[in-house]
Amino acid sequence: MKPVLKACGRWTAAVALGLAMLGTTAALADKSSNTFNWASRYPIDVLDPYANTSREAIIINGQLVWDTLIWRDPDSGDYKPLLATEWRWLDDTTLEFKLRTDVKWHNGQPLTADDAVYTLNRIVAPGAKIGIPRNVNWIKGAEKTGADTFKLFLKAPFPAAMEYLSSVIPIMPNNLYGADGTPPTVEKAVGTGPYRIVSFTPSVSTEVELTGNYFAGSPKGQPTIKRIVNRTIPDNSTQIAELLSGGTDWIWNVAPDQAKAIEKKENLSVISAETMRLSVIQFNTRDTETTNPLKDKRVRQAIAYAIDRDRLIKSMVGAGAEIPLAACYKTQFGCEQNVKQYPFSADTAKKLLAEAGHADDLTLDIMAFRSRDWSAAVAGMLNRVGIKTTINYVSYPAGQERHAKNQDQLYFQDNGWFSINDASAALDSFFVGDSMDSTQDKEITEWDRAANSTTDAAKRKELFSKSLKKIAEEMYLLPLWSHPNVHAFRTDLDFKPYPDENPRFYFAKWK
Repeated sequence: MKPVLKACGRWTAAVALGLAMLGTTAALADKSSNTFNWASRYPIDVLDPYANTSREAIIINGQLVWDTLIWRDPDSGDYKPLLATEWRWLDDTTLEFKLRTDVKWHNGQPLTADDAVYTLNRIVAPGAKIGIPRNVNWIKGAEKTGADTFKLFLKAPFPAAMEYLSSVIPIMPNNLYGADGTPPTVEKAVGTGPYRIVSFTPSVSTEVELTGNYFAGSPKGQPTIKRIVNRTIPDNSTQIAELLSGGTDWIWNVAPDQAKAIEKKENLSVISAETMRLSVIQFNTRDTETTNPLKDKRVRQAIAYAIDRDRLIKSMVGAGAEIPLAACYKTQFGCEQNVKQYPFSADTAKKLLAEAGHADDLTLDIMAFRSRDWSAAVAGMLNRVGIKTTINYVSYPAGQERHAKNQDQLYFQDNGWFSINDASAALDSFFVGDSMDSTQDKEITEWDRAANSTTDAAKRKELFSKSLKKIAEEMYLLPLWSHPNVHAFRTDLDFKPYPDENPRFYFAKWK
């Protein structure tokens, strides 16, 4: 049964035109060519997944072309062999791996320990251009111990290592970049995954094709769709018009009002599924050039009480969303749920503001890079309790730069932590004492670092609990809602969404 999605806005001309053109008998996807087209708003700028920051490049295309050492089962959460058949901890900072001997690169060369060692040493080498440094900065290096065995050395105990190794650490061929560091051409960008790259236009499109020689026994299975084409289409309305006209087969991050109309079409399916991605407000409590009102905990708590998150979910965000209890996703290891809560109460918000000496004179800036509708709704709720607001809509890079330079107050953002199912991924994004940490709470930073340096599960849970309780009590970070990701696709596509926002197209197939 299709989920009920509430309308929350007006159709754009492009979508309305697409609906009018479609009717109820639009052409189904062209199965004869066995090509699957998907579109997303975020571009893939370079082929190397390590140099990217978008999920589209790191998680989606990356896993089609390349493989990781291990694979996490999205249903059970168990780690299973992929390129590695065996692994074991030799001590708290050393992992030993044994590789498969039946895997070949797309150019026919066999996979060896040289490839794994090259990859793991290159991504931590000085000057390496890594889009998300925290994905790899726990690695010290690697050493070959045999033709198909090697050791991975960690800088310090890092209990979340398996999460990263199973998702954002693909193995690349030895000397892929060459001695001078020159990026590979499309022809030389070979992987071990089920698909090879056949064309790539930066920030525009990527096309991959089945190799037909993917190794047996992979937990990814043996994909059956011959070609997968990704296009960057920044505008949501244009994406939908393409879906309606048959120009693409799958899109995601569809707005609830648009999804409501799409699901009426017989040849299209709509699924709204909760994800690990959280929308949050990060409070800047640092010293600023002028007096910073957010240094007063009562002001931060007043803001939390002023926002009716349940109403926003029901009226705007849509089916599949929930109010998170803590500043992490509920399935992440160590995500303590028993923390202070802030149910909507305009009266409590006004009382706290008055106690803080800001009954009617507080003006704050909201910096946001996502939905203008959501941002405006949050601003409206703050205005109603006496907080005047301005909203600065910025691009994600611009927002990160302003935040790092201590030039913001309320930072409205979202984060899916590349689906790392460990609370360290959430805490490391906000509370490690770097320029992106707008709290600079040394106690939380110390707890987080301690949790990342022990393999004692009980101790880690205790440390995460202390951090998350303090974050909630002090209201350093307000979790607004878990994002539902609304997928719209052709009904003749067999597709299953997962909470980690990894669509796993290698499982998709035509019905």
